[in-house]
Amino acid sequence: MVRIFLISVLGSALPAMAQPITINASDSLVPLSQKWAAAYMTKHPDARIQVTSGEAAAALEALAKQKADIAAVPRSMRYTEADACQAAFGQRALECKVGVNAVAVYVHADNPVKVVTYDELFDIYRGKRRNWKEVDGRDAAITVYGQGTNTPAGELFMEEVLNRKEQASDVRVMTEAELRKALARDTNGIGFGAFAPSEGIRALSIKRAFSSTPVQPSAEAISNRIYPITRFIYCYANPTAGKAEIKAFLDWIRSDEGQQMGTQAGYWPLPAKWRASQ
Repeated sequence: MVRIFLISVLGSALPAMAQPITINASDSLVPLSQKWAAAYMTKHPDARIQVTSGEAAAALEALAKQKADIAAVPRSMRYTEADACQAAFGQRALECKVGVNAVAVYVHADNPVKVVTYDELFDIYRGKRRNWKEVDGRDAAITVYGQGTNTPAGELFMEEVLNRKEQASDVRVMTEAELRKALARDTNGIGFGAFAPSEGIRALSIKRAFSSTPVQPSAEAISNRIYPITRFIYCYANPTAGKAEIKAFLDWIRSDEGQQMGTQAGYWPLPAKWRASQ
């Protein structure tokens, strides 16, 4: 009774709040989307932003069915998803790049292997290559470490390198911190995660194809998407919703402040050339 009364009093004393912006975020982007929403509402007390979660396909479906104003997803729309939005809105969904995701592939610092291809990584993580000599290394069994597909690194690696195929059953799935510690102890290990220095391990150069030029991960190569295992993260919005609040929120995400929050969550900021083009 008291609680309802207080809400009634507040509701009559204050002006009506704006309709909420609804974001359906893929599982890996929920934590960042929640942080963006909370920070934006702190700066704009009249704003209301609700974040729900699901797979990327479900988020884009919710957008097309106009059950969400924004879909926050770790990949670009596929043709069928774009067509569904086109049919619903009468025009293409508004596409906003909001950051860059990247995965580095690590081995023990003493491992002689320097370069791997996508095909070699696919075979290692699918259990088809089990000895380092099969990738021009020494004669030793490969210990394979991975991360869950609900993490930014695990999701990107599964879609970009494994072509949405499951990892072999003997891949040792760990958190980022556990994986780095395990690799620093295991001279025959391989694993992947965010690009960041870590004692005892070394990032490999990556070739998309056998004939490609190998690329070593670096801040510049990742931000400019020269390094292969990178992908934009996106916010897609309903262009017919007519909410100035949506545009203001997306503009803030691409501001220095919004991009810094993405960096703190493990993503890479958009270079100015991509922020200005949207």
